[in-house]
Amino acid sequence: MTTEQLETEILSAFREVLRKPDLTADDDFFSVGGDSLLAVEVSYTISESLGQEVDPLIVYVNPTATSCASAVAEATTGDQDGRDPHAR
Repeated sequence: MTTEQLETEILSAFREVLRKPDLTADDDFFSVGGDSLLAVEVSYTISESLGQEVDPLIVYVNPTATSCASAVAEATTGDQDGRDPHAR
């Protein structure tokens, strides 16, 4: 899935969970009414849509659909040698 496709899926999840159909990809999840419980819910919704777990921390650190899509893409693909880029 491309980053653009991820962004579309994530924006859809943000809109659904926040009940804000006019939300844009650059709107901050927390500035438009999101909170920690809704971030967990949206990460679950994204996980269900993608068929793989998305850590709620990704939403906390990347609160726009655009930034979240980039982070999810990185987290799900790892680096080029197949290792997790966050593992030490």
